[in-house]
Amino acid sequence: MKNLKLQMLLVALIMLSFAFKGKCQNDVMMQAFYWNVPTDVVNKNGTWYTNLTGKMTELKTAGFTSLWSPPPSKGNWGIEDVGYGIYDQYDLGYYNQKGSTETRYGSKAELTSFLSSAHSTANGPRIDVFADVVLNHTYGNFSDASGIQNEEPNPGLKAYVRTEKALSYQTSDIKWVIPNAAAGDYYIQIKGYNVDWGWVVGERGYNVNVNWLSSAETDPGQWEYEPNNGGGQYNTLTSGVTKRAHADYSGDIDEYKITLTSTKTIIIKLTAMRENGTNWEWADQLRGYYPVNVWYNGSNIALTTLEARTPTKSTYPTHLAGEGTFQWGWADYHPVDANDWLGGDDGTDNIIPNQRWFGNDFNTYSSQVQTRMNDWGVWLTNTIGFDGYRLDFVRGFQIAYVSSWINNLPKIGGTTQRWIVGEYWTENRSRLKQWIDGNAALGSTVNVFDFPLRAKLKDLCNGTQSSFNMAWLNHSGMVRADDGNAVSGTSVCTFLDNHDNAKNSAQWVTKDWKLGYAYILTHEGRPCVFYNHFYGVAEQDWENGHPEISVTPPAALKSDIKQLMFVRKTYLGGGLVVLSEVGNPYPSGDTYNVYVARRAGNGTKSGAIVVLNNNDTQTKGLWINTYATGYATWAGQVLKNAFTGATVTVQADGRVWVEAPARGYSAYVLSSEYVTIPDANKSGSITGGDVQIIKDENNLSKNDVITELAVSLYPNPANGRANLEINLPQTSFVRIDLTNIAGQTVKTVYNDNLSEGHNVLELDLNNMKSGVYFCTSSVNGKLNVTKLFVK
Repeated sequence: MKNLKLQMLLVALIMLSFAFKGKCQNDVMMQAFYWNVPTDVVNKNGTWYTNLTGKMTELKTAGFTSLWSPPPSKGNWGIEDVGYGIYDQYDLGYYNQKGSTETRYGSKAELTSFLSSAHSTANGPRIDVFADVVLNHTYGNFSDASGIQNEEPNPGLKAYVRTEKALSYQTSDIKWVIPNAAAGDYYIQIKGYNVDWGWVVGERGYNVNVNWLSSAETDPGQWEYEPNNGGGQYNTLTSGVTKRAHADYSGDIDEYKITLTSTKTIIIKLTAMRENGTNWEWADQLRGYYPVNVWYNGSNIALTTLEARTPTKSTYPTHLAGEGTFQWGWADYHPVDANDWLGGDDGTDNIIPNQRWFGNDFNTYSSQVQTRMNDWGVWLTNTIGFDGYRLDFVRGFQIAYVSSWINNLPKIGGTTQRWIVGEYWTENRSRLKQWIDGNAALGSTVNVFDFPLRAKLKDLCNGTQSSFNMAWLNHSGMVRADDGNAVSGTSVCTFLDNHDNAKNSAQWVTKDWKLGYAYILTHEGRPCVFYNHFYGVAEQDWENGHPEISVTPPAALKSDIKQLMFVRKTYLGGGLVVLSEVGNPYPSGDTYNVYVARRAGNGTKSGAIVVLNNNDTQTKGLWINTYATGYATWAGQVLKNAFTGATVTVQADGRVWVEAPARGYSAYVLSSEYVTIPDANKSGSITGGDVQIIKDENNLSKNDVITELAVSLYPNPANGRANLEINLPQTSFVRIDLTNIAGQTVKTVYNDNLSEGHNVLELDLNNMKSGVYFCTSSVNGKLNVTKLFVK
C-alpha cells in the first residue's frame, strides 16, 4: 500500500512538473524594419529611427519586449545602403562619408534617442533592442561619387589567381593595373581557367577592356578574330573599347596588342560572359579569366609590375575617442596568399569561413580581425546601449570566431550573457543543431531562426485544404523535430517572414498570415513578428527587379497578432503535446485539416488547447483526450475560448470537442482562469468553440424578431449553423443564451465584450435536438428574444 501511495505521489509530481515548468511567455520580438524602408535620398535624411520612436508606446502596449533593429553602421552605398553592405563599423550616422552623414535609418543621435525611448519605462515597459550586426565582410568601391578611393594593390590575391585554385576569385571584381607604363608595345595574353571545357564554346566567353587614355568605356559589339594565340598572332585594342572573346579550348591563350606613345597607367578589366541565343550575357564570375602574361620589350611583366587591385582599403575619417582608429586592408580578407583557398561549400549548407559570398570576406582566422571585431561588439554594447544581437550570415565564419565575439561581450549584471540569434539560412536541421551545440561547447549560448518551420508555415498559409496536411505540423521545425535534431525552445526564434523573404516574391506568404502567427505565438520558441505584417506594409519584389509587384497583409492581421500575444503572455509557458497526433482524435480523418495541441502553463495559469483549421470553407474540429503524459485530464472542467468567451465542457472521461473556423484558429483555457482580452477588436476571424465571430457582408435571407436591439438571426430554420447579426453603436458586453421552450438554458454561446459596428456571430447548433428554441441577446441591459427553429 505504501508503494502504491509513493507511485501516486510520483505521478502527481511529474504532472506538476509539466504543468508549471514554464514561465510567462512575455518574449515576443518584432523585426522592426524591412528591405528598402523609406528614406529621403535627395536630402540625405534617414527617418526610420524617428518612425520607430514614434511607435514605441504602441509597441509596448501591444506587448513586444524586444525589437530587432537594422544594421546600424554606414554602408558602402551611403544613404541608400540597407546596412548589409557595411563599410565603417563605427559610423552610425555621424561621419560624412560615402555620400552622406546619416545612414538609411537616420543619424547617430536619432539612433540613441530610439534606444532611450525603448529602454525608458515612462512610456511603458522596457523594450530590449537587438542590433543586426555583420561580422563576415565589408564592402568598398574602386571609386565612388563621394570621391572615396578604396582601391589598393592586392599581392595576396595576385598570387592566389596565378595558382589557378579550384575556386576562382570573381573575375569582374579584380582590376588589373600596370602603373606608369612606359611608351611602347604591350602584348597582353588572357587565359581562362575553372571553366568547363566540355561546354559549348559560347559558355566560355569573356569581355576584355583595356584603358590607358582614361577613355569612356564602350561595348560596340566587336569580337576577337582568329588566329589570336600569341607568337605574332594577336588582335589590336582601342583604349576603352570592349572586345568580346571566347576561351576556345583548355590552354587557349588570346593575345591583344596595345601601343603607348607616352607613359600611361594601363587598366585591364575582364568579365566572364556567355552566349544565350543571340544575347551576350553576364555569366558566373567564378569562371576565371586573368592576364597570364604581359610582354613588354621581351620581358613578362605580369610576374612583376602587373598589379591585381581590389577595393579593400578603408579610408575612414578620424573617429571619436573610444572608437576604432584602424584602417582595413587586403591582408584582412581572403585570400591572403597563394596558400589560401576560397572553397568549402559542399552543397549541404555547411559552414564556409573561406568562401567569398559577399563583398570583401574577412579572414576570420586573423587575430587582428578577431580583436577589432570583438572590440566593436563591446563598444556597441557599452557605449551605444544595444542589449543583444542578431548575427548576419553565420555560415560565413567558423564557430570559434563567433563564440569568441559573444563571450567577449559585456555580461548583463556581470554574469548573464546577452541574447544572441544567428541567421543560419538552411532547412537542414542537423546544421542548425550543430551550430547551437558547437557554440555551447565553447561557452556561448545562441539561438537560431527556425527556417525549417518557416518553410512549413509558408506552405500552410499559401496552401489549401487539399494541398497541406495539418499532420505535417506535428514534427515541423527545430523544437518538434523527431529526427534526432530537436533543440529546446529557448534555442529557437520562430518567424513567418523577414526582410530577405519579403523582397522576393517567390518566398512570400500571400494569404492567411494569421494561421502562421497562430502557430508561432502559441508554441515554443521566441516568436518574431515582422513589421510589415503588424503595420500592413506592402512587400515588394526588389530582389527580382520588380518592385511594382507587391503583396499587402490585411489590416486585421494586427488585431490577430495582438490578441495572440495576449493569450501567449497570459496562459502559456511550458511544454507542448500534439493532441491531434496522440490524443486519440476523432474523426481521425479530419486530422488532415485540424491540428490540436496542448501547451502547458506559466506557473499561474494551466495552459491552453490550441486548434488550427485549414479547411477552406468549413468549421472543423476533433474529439480529443485533453490529457497526455504529464498533463491533467481536465475531466469535467469547463473550458472557455480565450478569444470569444464561448464555453465547452470536458466529459467525465477527459475527452472534449474543440474546433476552429475555416482557415482559422482557437484556444481553449480553463473557464476559472479566463481573462478578457483588453481592448480586443473581435471583428475579423477570431474563433470560438460555440461561436465564431466573422465578417459577412452577403445578402442572406433573414428572419428578424427585433425588440430593443438591432439583431437578426439567419437562416431560420437552421441546420447545424446559424448567424446572429448585431450592430453596436459602441463596444459593449454581450451575453447570448439559447433556451428551450421550458425556459431552460441549453447553452451560453457568448459572454464577453464585442466591438462596435457590424458583427456577425456564427452559432454552432450541432448536437442540438430538432425543435423550437429562443435566442436571448443581452447588451448593456437591453434584450432581444428571437425564435429559432432547429431542423
